[in-house]
Parts: sequence; C-alpha cells; structure tokens
Amino acid sequence: MKHVVVLNQFAIPRTQSGGTRHVDLFSRVDGWAPLIVAGNRNYNTQQSYSTDDERFRLLPIPSYEGASLTRMLGWALYAAQATGVGATRRRVDAVYASTPHLLAPVAGWAVARLRRAPLIVEVRDLWPESIIGAGALTRGSRLHQVLEGLERWIYHHADRIVVVTPGWEPHFESLGVDLDKVVIVPNGTETSDFECDEDRTALREEFGFTQDTAVYAGAHGPANGLDMVLDAARELPHVDFVLVGSGTEKARLRQAADDLDNVRFLDPVPKPELARILAAADFGVHCIEPLPVLTSGMSPNKLFDYMAAGLPIVSNAGEGLRTVVADGEAGRTGEPNSLPRSLKDLASSDAAQRRQWAERGRRIVTTRFSRTGAARTLTGVLEAASTSGRKAVSR
Repeated sequence: MKHVVVLNQFAIPRTQSGGTRHVDLFSRVDGWAPLIVAGNRNYNTQQSYSTDDERFRLLPIPSYEGASLTRMLGWALYAAQATGVGATRRRVDAVYASTPHLLAPVAGWAVARLRRAPLIVEVRDLWPESIIGAGALTRGSRLHQVLEGLERWIYHHADRIVVVTPGWEPHFESLGVDLDKVVIVPNGTETSDFECDEDRTALREEFGFTQDTAVYAGAHGPANGLDMVLDAARELPHVDFVLVGSGTEKARLRQAADDLDNVRFLDPVPKPELARILAAADFGVHCIEPLPVLTSGMSPNKLFDYMAAGLPIVSNAGEGLRTVVADGEAGRTGEPNSLPRSLKDLASSDAAQRRQWAERGRRIVTTRFSRTGAARTLTGVLEAASTSGRKAVSR
C-alpha cells in the first residue's frame, strides 16, 4: 500500500455539508492510503467541526468574513501547518495539493521536496484569473503579476497537473505549461448516493412541497448569482424555490426575498439528507454570475448531484457547461439571463418529458461523471507520477 498526502484546506468528510470530492475520490483509489490534511472549518458555514474519519487530519484555522486579512492569514497558517504534517509523516509516496488558493500547492511543493516524492497539483479554479473575473483584482497590477508568477512557478514545479474540466488548455499554454502533464479528473458523484427508498409523497409533506419545487443546493456567495433565482421566483409564482446552503450573501438574500411567498431558505445539510430533499423536489437549479473565465469550462458538483437524483436541471451557464450537458438533454441550459424562461419551460413540461430528462441525466453521471470512473483516472495519475519519480527534486 502506497501513501499519499492530500493537501486541501477546504476538504470535508461526508458528515459535513458541501463538496466531498477528495474523500469520495481517494476512498475509491486502489492501492493508495490517503491522509487528507484539511482545515477544521466548513468553508461555507465557517463553523468549526471535528471528525472520527481516520483519513482526515484537521488543522485549526481562524474564521473569517469576506475577503478579509484574516482569510489570507488562514491560508498561510494552513500552509505552514500542512507542511509540518507532511514533513513528519512516516511515509509519503506522493503529494497531492489542491487549489483554489495557491499556498496549498506551495506547501505541497515543500513537502514533496523534503520527502523526495512526486507533486501532483490539482486545479479546481483558475486563480488569479477568477479573481480578475470577479472584479477583485486588476489585470496587470503588481499583485496580479505576483500571483500569476506564483501560479506559473507552481505549474512548472508540478510533476502532474489535475484539472476538473476541459477547456483550460489555452490558459496553461499561455503560461508555458507542457500539456502532456495535464490530466482531466472531473467532478461528479454516484447515482447510488442519491437513491432514496422513502415514499415521495411523504417526503413532500415533510418538507412542505405543495407545487412544482425547484431546489438550489450550494454556496450563497457573490459569485453564485442567486438574485437571478429570486427574479425567477417573482416571475413564476406557481413554482416554489428552496435554497439550501449558506454563505456571505444568505442574510441579504433572505431580506430581498421577504415579499416572496414561494421562496424558502434551508440550512446546509450533509449529502444523505440532501438526497432526501432532492427526492422530494422537481427541478435542480444551477446559477452562476456570468464571469468570462467560466465560459472556458465548468464542472459543478451541484449539477451532478441533481442529475444523479433524477431531477431535470436548469442552468444559466450553457456555454461553460457545453462539454457536460447540452441544452435540452437533461433539462435546460441557457444564457446568463435565461433562468426564468428555462424554468418556465421545465414547469410546463409533461411527465414523459421529465422522465426522459431524468433518465438522460442519470446516464450522463453514470457513463461520464461517476466518482468511480474519476478514481480510476486518478489512480493512473498517482501510479504514473510515483513510477517516473520526483523529477523536480533537483530544481
């Protein structure tokens, strides 16, 4: 059995709400025992937690609000502690360091160099490009130059680069990265995670779903564009909207929805409870602000969860999702302002059409975006990196 140290400040066990990509993937990787080094705060709720999952090592991280200095200090604190964990681990055969923040791969490089192990960098978001797209960073500024230089340095010192979606190749080429070491390991899920044998009518009564119900399950942050969901709710009073999750925008969104009787907000829930909510719902909503960087490619976990649960999906990010699902294939995917129109199409569809969308969505997950399939690819990445050795040791 080989051992891999996984550095991701925001990784969480399945008992927590949010994305469980790393525990889902590494629990399915054959021949490798993972140690997932994470912060002890849920990224979305900022609540501290503990776990008895022996695959996790949780590090104390301060809470923060917004893009604060405390948030950045937390990144540095995580990186320093994670380096210490990796450096003192009894055996390290590979290091797997995940963005979005760039200090986790820096810590991964330090551990890999100290332990003479290969470094695999996972890119789940293109920083600093996404920060520019969000308007929080000016292209060409001194800070941008520093971050882009760090990004380039990280990619050139990685033995392998794992990305979650196709479409980012031009970005890597612009930084002089050898595309031969870039491998796609997409997000996804398993349909078995969303099988619910409870009576649907009873579930709808439990959750108070009395008419067509559209569920959004995910972060409530500035980039999620949830004001567009509220706009859709105003245009579609015959559809109920349930927003599950948390984030910096949730309090403001609650206030903005005070006049809407067909909008409810629920606290974040672990995946087994989310499966029950989705089993009672009718549609799954994916919404995002129209940031230019997202048009190159996306791999949103929530969309895969909806399809695995057999829900017709609606998204306002059709261009970014073009390699995942086509408009009309498992629901409607359109332009940024298409949400009300697309939801109206879903609400007016008949039972046969909804069943067809549901079947296609499950097929997409099963054949192209299952965690099992992604884990097979990841196993190959780890084996190839460990076999070829740590070429960057001498750098």
